Amino acid sequence: MTGTIEVIRGDCFHVDLREHLGKVDLLICDPPYGEILDEEWDHECYAGLGHLAESLLAHGGTAYIWGGVGTYKNRPFFKWLSEVEDRTSLRLHNLITWGKKRAYGVQTNYLFTREECAMFVKGDKPKTFHIPLLEELRGYPGYNKNYPAKSAYKRRTNIWTDVTEIFRGKIHKAEKPSRLAEIMIRTSSSPGDLVVDLFAGSGSTGVAALAAGERRCVLVEKSYCRMHDLGELRMHRG
Repeated sequence: MTGTIEVIRGDCFHVDLREHLGKVDLLICDPPYGEILDEEWDHECYAGLGHLAESLLAHGGTAYIWGGVGTYKNRPFFKWLSEVEDRTSLRLHNLITWGKKRAYGVQTNYLFTREECAMFVKGDKPKTFHIPLLEELRGYPGYNKNYPAKSAYKRRTNIWTDVTEIFRGKIHKAEKPSRLAEIMIRTSSSPGDLVVDLFAGSGSTGVAALAAGERRCVLVEKSYCRMHDLGELRMHRG
């Protein structure tokens, strides 16, 4: 089985996604953070995202949703995180911090090098979780000889520092390296699963899905920005 990519042009809150309701195994979203970037499209949309994710995910499905710290009296991601469990059936399974290489800041504060990604599950626990390992060897068998480590390689934590934000070929101002999505896809989906990105941007999730192989991937993007070449497996709709 080969992977398939479908591109739907339109706003994820308005396009017809009825055929995917309750069938999505993995949802990856990097939505606008809410007037953080000086871009016309950067308007907060978390309020409706929780209900949309809930309706699309299959039971036990996983959603990775990116967010930023925000600015003074403008913390849409944090506000949404504090409310989403009360308003939907989604459960915050983990909060991942992506540690970047480049830092920025002011003299009166610590340098800022992070970005957050909330991992949600629809239900009590994820139906799919393939333990992710780093390429770094542990160097020791484990802390307890009665419970030796199951792999010679270190297990990935919820702080990711091995993926750099510095790369060439960006075609979107807020583009993230496809390696981030690839980790999520390999960890939280299996061959044949349906992966959806509601804010596809340059299509990096599609690139990651093709790298992981044997996934059905739907990319939704309302702007007509250029996407990365997804090869002959790409289909357009809308």
